[in-house]
Amino acid sequence: MGLAKNCQRFSCDVLVIGGGGAGLRSAIEARENGARVIVVSKAKVGYGNNTIMSKAILTSPGWGDSGDNQQVYLRDTVIGGRYINDQKLVNVMAGEAGRQPSILEKYGASFSKKGNKFNLLAIPGHTFARDVQGKTNKGKDYMLPLISYAEKKGVEFVDKVFITKLFASNNRVAAVTGLSEEGDFVIFEVKCVILATGGYSQIYFNSSNTPGINGDGLALAYELGLPLKDMEFVQYYPTASGKRGNNLLLYEGFLFNGAVLKNANNENILTKHGLNDPQTITRDLLAQTIFKEIRDGLAKENGVTMDLSAVSDERLDQLKPMLPQGVFEKRTCIVSPTTHHSMGGVMIDSGTQTALPGLYAAGEVCAGMHGANRLAGNALAEIFAMGGIAGRSAAINAKESDMNSAPENEIEQEKERLESLFSQAGENSISLIKSLKKMMWLRAGIVRNSDDLEKALAQIEDFRSESQKCKIETPKDLMHSIGLQNMLLLSEMVCRSALLRTETRGSHCRSDYPQEDNANWLKNIVIRKENDKMMVDMHPVQLEYVSPA
Repeated sequence: MGLAKNCQRFSCDVLVIGGGGAGLRSAIEARENGARVIVVSKAKVGYGNNTIMSKAILTSPGWGDSGDNQQVYLRDTVIGGRYINDQKLVNVMAGEAGRQPSILEKYGASFSKKGNKFNLLAIPGHTFARDVQGKTNKGKDYMLPLISYAEKKGVEFVDKVFITKLFASNNRVAAVTGLSEEGDFVIFEVKCVILATGGYSQIYFNSSNTPGINGDGLALAYELGLPLKDMEFVQYYPTASGKRGNNLLLYEGFLFNGAVLKNANNENILTKHGLNDPQTITRDLLAQTIFKEIRDGLAKENGVTMDLSAVSDERLDQLKPMLPQGVFEKRTCIVSPTTHHSMGGVMIDSGTQTALPGLYAAGEVCAGMHGANRLAGNALAEIFAMGGIAGRSAAINAKESDMNSAPENEIEQEKERLESLFSQAGENSISLIKSLKKMMWLRAGIVRNSDDLEKALAQIEDFRSESQKCKIETPKDLMHSIGLQNMLLLSEMVCRSALLRTETRGSHCRSDYPQEDNANWLKNIVIRKENDKMMVDMHPVQLEYVSPA
């Protein structure tokens, strides 16, 4: 019982925490700008992330209609985000997104093309068809080449290490500690760090995300006192199958080709709710519509029926790779919403730096890009565009900086803290994690109200008390226990922000405040840790480029 006696120590210019698309893209960019780079991941680097599980849809303006450009794309993204976005960040992404397919091809990625031209997808919320797709419609089309290219360029990988703490010294990031699956205490001495740990969708019971997307990186930033914002905005994908909503059926591909969504009374729910224009059926709107049908007792097997009988054989054959087993033959499938993406996160500037010098962040761990709702294809656009900027910024900063001396006393205290958590008494953390996820899905999920959110906050405190009595006998138990603390923290942030925002906006739907309220709520909710307390504040949104009509 306890940590092994081994202590591993690494040193690098740039440490990337997270081995997904944002992490590898930033690592390659930092390496190509002359930095010595290590990628550390709690899973095997390149696997166990949302990019490799994705459908490889990447928004990339400039390859299709001549009228499409950075300004049109920015406008679409801000309108989709209901004006809560950080418009300066969106402008940066919009300027970089068109370059990403060429960069990924340089890394070895293959795209769906006709001759030399990308097959572009038309997706709701986007004015033009501007989404490219990987050759086999799977995230591995991008991830496998990224892994291979990074290794070839000399990026070092450290697998299966759970990061426990970031350290600052002289107002700059200085060191990072972690725990290996074998129980080794791992220390990284760094010049710069890039957080690329993904979002927090796994705090919910039904989720399309890979296991472990619990908000660990946001918790690390919060504990340093860094600001986070937009935590109430969580995107639910409307049409998923499987017991836990882990298999997405891309409704954009099916509904626009004749598929119909029906409730238990065989009613077409799109017609019923006046959703007649396919281009306006965004994810938040459809998820809320399906949830209301289920809530009103009109579910069929806990979902609604997607009827594919009117989709042509030719089109269905093209879409077959996206269908669960057996659906192609039956032409029907039960679908329901699932947690898909988190819009809230760590605040960054246009160069991806956080409020702490030397600490950068890229991808879903960040706030600001998507506002209240993310448009399809914009997740991969963000991770590749902003990952590139993070890697370049960190490498330049590292070149200009000396290695900060690691705060050895604090590092030793962290080791002692981890060792003190081992205990042979109590329950396993896993059952408590499951209870928390179920509670969040029921009380702080797709449709919210003040009563449920107040009850959720009370239950989070109860779970926190129970978590102190959990059995921790192995390093894996310790990882689960720390993960649970992070999930409780993130759940509290979501509930506090959702309770404060007394309106409905994008993915945040309040049944007790059903209208969007621009007069009072063109504001971002910002959270930070001060004197061991969670402080919640509001700041007016900056409308630099696009304003509500």
